Amino acid sequence: MFVLRGTVVTLRPDGEVLSRGAVYVGDDGLIAAVTPGDDVPPGFENAPRITAGGVIYPGLIDLHNHLMYNSLPLWTEPARKVPWTSHNQWGGAPTYSDTISKPARLLGAAAGRALLRYVETRAIVGGTTSIQGNPRGAVPPDNDLIRNVDSEKLGTREDFIRVSTLVADSTEALASYVTAVQQGRGFIAHTAEGTDPKLRKEFQLLDDVGVVKRQLVAIHGGALTADDFANLQGGGSSLVWSPFSNYWLYGATADVTTAKAKGVRLCIGSDWGPSGTRNVLWELKVADLWNKAQPQRVFTDEELVRMATSNPGEALSGVWPHPVGRIEKGALADLIVVGRGQDDVHRNLIAATEADIRLVVVGGRARYGLRALMSTLAPAATRISVGRLSRAIDYGDPAVTWKSVVGDLEKVRKNPEGAAERAVNALTALAAGGVALEDSFVLLPDMPAPEVDVDARRRNGPVAEAPAPVKVPPPEPLTTGPSWFDAVDANPFHQGLLSGLRDYA
Repeated sequence: MFVLRGTVVTLRPDGEVLSRGAVYVGDDGLIAAVTPGDDVPPGFENAPRITAGGVIYPGLIDLHNHLMYNSLPLWTEPARKVPWTSHNQWGGAPTYSDTISKPARLLGAAAGRALLRYVETRAIVGGTTSIQGNPRGAVPPDNDLIRNVDSEKLGTREDFIRVSTLVADSTEALASYVTAVQQGRGFIAHTAEGTDPKLRKEFQLLDDVGVVKRQLVAIHGGALTADDFANLQGGGSSLVWSPFSNYWLYGATADVTTAKAKGVRLCIGSDWGPSGTRNVLWELKVADLWNKAQPQRVFTDEELVRMATSNPGEALSGVWPHPVGRIEKGALADLIVVGRGQDDVHRNLIAATEADIRLVVVGGRARYGLRALMSTLAPAATRISVGRLSRAIDYGDPAVTWKSVVGDLEKVRKNPEGAAERAVNALTALAAGGVALEDSFVLLPDMPAPEVDVDARRRNGPVAEAPAPVKVPPPEPLTTGPSWFDAVDANPFHQGLLSGLRDYA
């Protein structure tokens, strides 16, 4: 247990901000109390008291991602001169397989453990404490570094949430999800991603089978209309907005102005490396750029911040046994401390970059932050360089360091033939019994893989084909930089909107 002291932005419904507050974190991973000043609840008289040196927020929740692909760079199809109109198109682009699917499959099968640790590190340095988008295959343990929404058990044996990444296009394909929703489980589903009006039928199918309820989290919704948003709101469902990826691929994004007007709960997600931001902290900036570009701003700064904290927290709290995404007694102790650079606490988070993240706490355990803070809260944490920053990170295993994580990925890149051989052995072990050992921790794709023999996969399951040795690009840096901004500028589909991200660096 410990006490964090500083300005506390609770993100509770009343929006309370404590200018001199204290958050009491219990050994059970929950928030025991939140108090103004120096009021000390029983049991915490001798607990370590940490002066945060910044603003304390709930940890950020990225409610849409595809983690397996987040070591890869931004992608464009060179021959494509106009934006795509549907998610059904770009998976068949000439360069997609060699650039995205094949490298990701090789990394996932040959170095799955290191890949998952890398992508979670990429998220946590931006203040993310929960992320959606687990690859298929081996399931990481709870709180390995951050919470994996798809598989998080919260100390139980419950399967709280089901996920459909590739759109289910029939009543039969949705049957198991319908049952899960009827049993009170959450359902996260991609729907209507793109601008083609015909994509609405994907959401209409969800409505027809009766899953547009409190537990539904719909992702993208680019083709949805006012009537669809009214249905979402009527069911108490949530919508996840990923503006960078939408503009990157389709040149447009969901009609969040109408969604807000209809009362839909809006969340935000950073999608994936090939068409997304580094982490949800940067996705907030895309939302901010979009907001500023409107004739009249649609969202307040507080509303934008809630899209990455209390709104996804509400969506998850409907199925998880503890509140998340706000700072209150009994909530999950997922917290971040951000340096103070702006007077307004909500603008402060929107404007923050990785350099401003001072501390990240997940489930009451300090996982990443300034070495001065981590030395007290997590003495076993090891050093990590994040751009020009020196920080400390705790992977929960003293043998695992940032250097070892990157080293395991580099082995695949430098010797893809040897990696492909290891992948065969790992896939064989997985097929034999689903063993999640360090040398058989296999991650399987959740996105299109056009190079895979579809008929073989249908006969034998997802481990039917081992990946071939292919060229794997170096892992992307943990922070944004000039080369990434240059890549953003080079894509004309967003008509310059995303180029404004450079101004936040």
